[in-house]
Amino acid sequence: MVEKEQFVSPVYVYDGSFDGLLCCLFAVFEYREMPAEVVVRYDGFLPHRIIVSQDERAARVRKGILRTMGNEALKAGERAYLSEREGIEKQVLAYWKLGFSVGKELYRRLFEECVSAVAGAAKFTMNERHRILQFLRFSDGGGVLTSVISPKANILPLIAGHFIDRFPRERFLIYDSARGVALVYADGNSAFVPLEEYSQPAPDETEQKYRDLFKMFYDTIEIKERHNERCRMNHMPKRFWKNMTEFTWDGEKKARNRAAAVSSAPQSDDCGYKAEETGNVAQTAKDAAVARIAVARNREK
Repeated sequence: MVEKEQFVSPVYVYDGSFDGLLCCLFAVFEYREMPAEVVVRYDGFLPHRIIVSQDERAARVRKGILRTMGNEALKAGERAYLSEREGIEKQVLAYWKLGFSVGKELYRRLFEECVSAVAGAAKFTMNERHRILQFLRFSDGGGVLTSVISPKANILPLIAGHFIDRFPRERFLIYDSARGVALVYADGNSAFVPLEEYSQPAPDETEQKYRDLFKMFYDTIEIKERHNERCRMNHMPKRFWKNMTEFTWDGEKKARNRAAAVSSAPQSDDCGYKAEETGNVAQTAKDAAVARIAVARNREK
């Protein structure tokens, strides 16, 4: 008797885009299978299937999700995908596949693993978006507003509309240092541009004054008697501080003070010692010797 050959689910390899993920869902129904994994790069020994992104297929899947499950299911899947949690792509595919069976009943099926995973990942992404909207700080560099962020989730696509609507006449750049991507906006046009590295330009005199004023405002509104460092870190996690003006200001001020001190320091002699310092040290040693002699005489008496 010949045993029936066991079927091994393939690994889906896609381009990492959201449209690519929609095309993965198209392949799920086309081949009537559920992938073992959904990855961007695969070097393993299991069978794998290359999923090529096609605009037509992505549009068909998007339209089907909207018609069967509604816009909330599409948004939840996209937000979960942007969380970049390990294995979330497979959970999103299972979520949408279930939705094609149960329709809008999908939202109440939190007992399903895929529904719970997608809901949790989507919430994580939106929480990260909310924090970035609070803690993002712009600096003016040559007429362009620039900012650097390092979020745990890929939230650039979710904050683009907020800043475009808020600053329609400005030119700005928001750089995600964790992913090497920048949102660039100018003259009504926006684009996501890959950047391996980016550093903000040094502030000019006007920008430095505004930074100093903002730091002064931040320090002034605090009630010193009610300072609670742990509470502040809970509401404003420390991982955001490196990109926030009110915390980077102290380092900039110290650097400026050191530069000013070096430029105004007195000239040194040939041995590298300052004349004033040498005189002060000698005087201090002389005073100490006189004091020891006085103590010794008092003891003898």
